[in-house]
Amino acid sequence: MSSLQVVLLIRFGETMEDNITRQKETIKFRRYLLCSLLAVVVFIGVYLTSDRDNVVSLTSTNRFIDERVPLYKNRTKICAINDECDQNDMLEKTRLNETFNFVGSQTHSGELAQSDRCEGECLDSVNSIAFIKTHKTGSTTIGHIMNRFGFQRNLSFVLNKKSSNGHLVYTKITKDSPKNLFLKPLDVKKGDYERYKYDMITVHVRYFRKAMDTFMKPGTRYITILRYPGTQFESAFVHFQMDDAFPILVKNRLKSASINDRLKEWFKHPKQYLEKLKQLKWEGQVGLRYYYAQNNQLFDLGLDVRYHNNETMVRDYIAKLDEELDMVLITEYIEESLLVMKKQFSWQLEDILFVPKNQRTEQAKLGEISQSLRHKIDNWNRLDVRLYQHFNESLWRKVKEYGPNFDQDLANYRDRLADTFDRCTEGTYVFRQGRYFQNINYKPAKDSDQLCMLIAEHKRSLMKRVRTKQVNG
Repeated sequence: MSSLQVVLLIRFGETMEDNITRQKETIKFRRYLLCSLLAVVVFIGVYLTSDRDNVVSLTSTNRFIDERVPLYKNRTKICAINDECDQNDMLEKTRLNETFNFVGSQTHSGELAQSDRCEGECLDSVNSIAFIKTHKTGSTTIGHIMNRFGFQRNLSFVLNKKSSNGHLVYTKITKDSPKNLFLKPLDVKKGDYERYKYDMITVHVRYFRKAMDTFMKPGTRYITILRYPGTQFESAFVHFQMDDAFPILVKNRLKSASINDRLKEWFKHPKQYLEKLKQLKWEGQVGLRYYYAQNNQLFDLGLDVRYHNNETMVRDYIAKLDEELDMVLITEYIEESLLVMKKQFSWQLEDILFVPKNQRTEQAKLGEISQSLRHKIDNWNRLDVRLYQHFNESLWRKVKEYGPNFDQDLANYRDRLADTFDRCTEGTYVFRQGRYFQNINYKPAKDSDQLCMLIAEHKRSLMKRVRTKQVNG
């Protein structure tokens, strides 16, 4: 064998050895990759089934929404219970859920869990409720639930004796308000002010806890409702016709413009238009709309506008609300909220049945909204965003504490709501006021039983019943 052949043979052997080595390394790498993928799959499975914090932060827009996706039954009928039952809220939730692949709530059919039933008389049920009725948050529907609850039990309501709807709005409440402003309670002689103690607040009124404690009965629970500020502001902008602040030339130019275009104009000069609202009347009061136009939910809950630029004050006040409020409902998760409240207050399921009130017509809705405009709305109402974030997280902690029957109970509740809607309503009518304010309401079904009538009738009809009973009682 020549030296050349020897050299070639050696090199060939080395090449074969290298190939074998590389093949072994490739096999090892593939095994490693396969194991890694299996580990990732197992981790994801454990993560999705674990009892984790449900709240996800969307830092790009300072919005917060829970991972549980309400599976509303008969969506076109029940929708959310916003004052306008706004489809924009549902579209926004769907967009966020699809973007972040949120996991929907698992529901199961069946009866209400035995552990949560309230057979017969609920001895420990809460019968005194101070509902702080925020604006454009679905509060009309919640107020109707509370009015029905109190009316059926002959409870006494805080009602403005100078107003047919009983609202106090932004009238400052003091310990002397019962004497100066309120209707007398049931079964109390007129002028016997020492006995002017009340069970229920369901009207629009700002939160003045110290004063309210002086005339509400002992053991009163304080609750409210919050809505995602992006859609709450848009709804308030339409309802309160904030474009009245525009100069006449701008009004003429936007005479036939969409709500979207009017909002865009607002955010060209928001501070200028906000100041203009101080000079304009609404419902006979000068400057009332100024308070509706920015961070209105925090204002409704008692923090004056003059403190809104004080970060420490805002933080401390939200913490104060967290200590003082017994339940904060979230509009986007109203069914979950009411179910938690029902258990917390030892109410029965029929106590939280409802038919939506004040649903906006298609003409009065915003439609699609750009990310740029959405960001401007969020930033304009950033304090309300912080407030909403805090209590949205609080709601989902309470859902965790509810227990393992939550999904079963929620499914049953939704079935009852759908049945209530079908059984208690028959047709719709539209109520119009102003340029854009057009709301759809449902007519009670013919030959309705008493419960159906109270659930489905217009808010004013039930309030008239409440007021008449208290005036004559």
